[in-house]
Amino acid sequence: MHPILFNLGKFPVRAYGTLLVLGFLVALWRAVRVCNRRMQTEPEGSPRRIHPDIAFDLGIFGLLFGVIGARLMFVLLDWSSFAHHPLDIFKVWEGGLSLHGGLLFGILFLIFYCRWKKVSLLALGDLCAPSFAIAYAIGRIGCLLNGCCYGAVCNLPWAVRFPDESVHQPAPPAAPILTPPSHPTQFYASLFNLLFFVLLVRWEKRPRRDGEMFFGYIAMYGFYRFVVEMFRAGATSTYLIPSLHLTDTHIVSVLMVLAGLIGIGWLRRHRPAVADAGPSVPAAPVTAR
Repeated sequence: MHPILFNLGKFPVRAYGTLLVLGFLVALWRAVRVCNRRMQTEPEGSPRRIHPDIAFDLGIFGLLFGVIGARLMFVLLDWSSFAHHPLDIFKVWEGGLSLHGGLLFGILFLIFYCRWKKVSLLALGDLCAPSFAIAYAIGRIGCLLNGCCYGAVCNLPWAVRFPDESVHQPAPPAAPILTPPSHPTQFYASLFNLLFFVLLVRWEKRPRRDGEMFFGYIAMYGFYRFVVEMFRAGATSTYLIPSLHLTDTHIVSVLMVLAGLIGIGWLRRHRPAVADAGPSVPAAPVTAR
């Protein structure tokens, strides 16, 4: 593990926070770039003609609310670890975010933001889907370096030993107590979401209904979390129904898959597919403030 990348004087630069910020910046750059292109190609009145400032502001405030939601969900699901040390709730830089909570709060803020700015929720949701996937893929590498969110014991060639969260760790500079070789589920998560990013970018280039990619990523995310939760259960995730080997995350993930598929089905029954407009008369690029 490499939770601290380097030190700036006495200030440690942590891998988790650094990769989280890097993922956010890549995602924001990608969304603004797509907005710039569509401002030059999409006709006036098209719901896909979203000003880059809209994407930029959504990214900044969406990150804030997403982190709050992700941390809140993580704390609620593991309250016993925080009950006697409530100030640890604010130590986000040490890891511990539930991306189900982040996604939920992010979607709620997206709905509010679209109503406030009077832009299409479905079109803006589609814009966000690939950005969220690539940000997630990068951020989970931060989890791997930090040593959190690991999986159950295994004997696979790529198994990794992590600082064991089930025991009290000695204070530095003593060596941490490590788990047996375990699934690097953070890496699995990163690969899943990198694949989702590629699929969404290809989807974006095809005729589609506004909202398809948004609901598609919700279903993809639920599928990925259900699969990876099977490797985390018993390690950094606990069973809600032990006899069925189900955790609370399994149940939420199934609901996300159903919601995503139902959303896509409804759109395909009630709305025609539309392709992005092609290049038109060149115009000066619009940049975010």
